[in-house]
Amino acid sequence: MAITPCDSGFSEIVLIKASPKNLLDTVNLPVVESAGGLICNRYQHILLIFKRGKWDMPKGRVENKQCREESALREVNEETGLALEKLTLEGKLVSTWHTTRHNNTKYLKKTHWFLMRYDGDDDETQPQLEEGIIECRWVHLSDLPGYRELLPVRIDYVVDFWHQNLAYIPR
Repeated sequence: MAITPCDSGFSEIVLIKASPKNLLDTVNLPVVESAGGLICNRYQHILLIFKRGKWDMPKGRVENKQCREESALREVNEETGLALEKLTLEGKLVSTWHTTRHNNTKYLKKTHWFLMRYDGDDDETQPQLEEGIIECRWVHLSDLPGYRELLPVRIDYVVDFWHQNLAYIPR
């Protein structure tokens, strides 16, 4: 509570509400944790999946007794068909937050994104149709602008972070 002077010389009491410390203080929803990958091949193409009318990247829930990195690799394998032995996890990129709904319950989903390298051929994908993924496509950096309109904002953010900070670093 703060006391501030009024124009008339009297004092008024102004209640100042504490600012929220983080997103969880602001949004009162149960949190689901997931992990996914930005997969890059030797030609600097990244792998996008087409699901529910949008281009996306593979991701899914962090399952019990599995670390985020293992979950990210598992989800990439399940959703794209890429062989685990040809995937290398290089490190954490960023985390994103979004809301989602499952069985009429709204959730706040935190996704941990990892950079992965794929050492294989571009035609070695198999979309997970039962998850609504109808296509897996390797996209060259120069072609990315044509996909941005159909990228969810959080995916565009992850791609942009990688593109601005890591895409041109020699390996």
